[in-house]
Amino acid sequence: MAPLSEAIRTEVKETLKDGTQLYECVSDPQWTSGVVTFGGYSIGLVLDAAKRCQASSTHPDVVHLSSQFLRAATPGLMQIKISELKTGSRFTNLAAELYQKNILKATFQLIFGNFDQLSSSTMTGVSIPRTHAPLHPLVVHPAEAKLTPHYGSQNYAMHFSWARDAYFDDKNGRLGTEGRSVDGLLAGAWFRLHESPEVKLSPAYIPFFVDSIESPWDKLTEEHTQGRQFWHPSLSITIGFKCRFPLSSDYASHTLGVFGWKRHLTDGLWSDSTEIWSAPSELGDPAEMDSKWRENMVCVAVASQFAYMASYDINRRYLGGDESKL
Repeated sequence: MAPLSEAIRTEVKETLKDGTQLYECVSDPQWTSGVVTFGGYSIGLVLDAAKRCQASSTHPDVVHLSSQFLRAATPGLMQIKISELKTGSRFTNLAAELYQKNILKATFQLIFGNFDQLSSSTMTGVSIPRTHAPLHPLVVHPAEAKLTPHYGSQNYAMHFSWARDAYFDDKNGRLGTEGRSVDGLLAGAWFRLHESPEVKLSPAYIPFFVDSIESPWDKLTEEHTQGRQFWHPSLSITIGFKCRFPLSSDYASHTLGVFGWKRHLTDGLWSDSTEIWSAPSELGDPAEMDSKWRENMVCVAVASQFAYMASYDINRRYLGGDESKL
């Protein structure tokens, strides 16, 4: 029953004969959606183990992660196996597997590098110029954003706050009257982790923000959804990391902006593209607002997600130990 910084804790148990590192952790029963472990939290546990594996190496920074979920995880003991596939001059490639009771739950590919090394390489400056870089996609400042109620299935709701950006709800609402657009459905929100001031943002927390964004179904009007609600288990999540964590003091410590394109939903299968942005202040705290705050923020991660919609009855089956595949 812990905040994310305490719930994401892994420790190395042994090194196997083939060099594979074996880590163990306990999936917190509070970090669940329904009765199933929240996917973003599961990824965070694996990323924490991989970070520990790479901590003393020349490539300590995660730059990319891809995951495939085979079966839903549940609260309890987990084992994480991490093996090195290749180490080059710039990057290290790792493979990871998540197990519960000797059953493979998810597989991962991770790439680690060194942001200091990358920023001082011959490619320094090969970037989009500031004049062409996008503005922060959220419009409402976190100090002025109105908090949004949590979903009932989020058993970890006491550990975070969130606020939809009303600009996108208004824009989505106009699609029915103004016609289709190249953007399609959009989602934008601030998310704040409830953590002690001394806790710094870790890359292991980023999957929580990625997996917290609403599905396309949640952005449709009541006219289309007719009040029907679904469980949204992910089949795959991919994340690219744009910088080292924690962020500098120029940005909020526990609040990030999440923006996504909700362009595709067909017969329950959906996919989206998501960006994670820094915040000028903590969500809900009074703050002086610089009129150019959107220009001064940075994108810290980009992600893509592939998921499907299922009845909550399937989620509840795991309460009795059902090991149905996703």
